[in-house]
Amino acid sequence: MPLQKFTIFLMPQEGGYQVIVPHYPNCTTEGDTVEEALANAKDAMEGLLYVESKHGGDKVESYVFAPHVVVADIDVEVPESLLEKYPAPAKASE
Repeated sequence: MPLQKFTIFLMPQEGGYQVIVPHYPNCTTEGDTVEEALANAKDAMEGLLYVESKHGGDKVESYVFAPHVVVADIDVEVPESLLEKYPAPAKASE
């Protein structure tokens, strides 16, 4: 089978990493390490695409891989009742 690159995001979470696939938001996974999260992402994507191929899913678009990604933080007003409290992240040593 041909290979296709996909852009994914690994988000640190307690005990490991959560994987987010921007072009397939229903495809998420996680892993205790970066390596495990990447392997799980590959398995999850291959499983999703296999099922899609058997059920007439959409073709994989060429833009699922972004050679350059800008990641930014934005401040959004969120009602207090929707906030989950997390401890402040530790500052990196300089």
